Amino acid sequence: MQRVNLTDDELWRAIAANTDAVSDLLHQRVELEVEISDTTDPGARTDLMSSYVGAVNKFESECRVYTAEIRRRYSRSREVD
Repeated sequence: MQRVNLTDDELWRAIAANTDAVSDLLHQRVELEVEISDTTDPGARTDLMSSYVGAVNKFESECRVYTAEIRRRYSRSREVD
């Protein structure tokens, strides 16, 4: 796993920002479904969904990295106590 060079505060803010971004994407999904249903070109439909899924996956992946780093830091500090 890659090492994250952010402070704890920066990690928590990044996690919150990614959570907000995914939430916004989920709200936009309704609009996307309308746009897809209005599109007659199957390739365009595939492109729209692929773009949407790619964006969600990107944010989820980043969030997993950040939360793993928080867990790593705090599990290590509990072992020292």
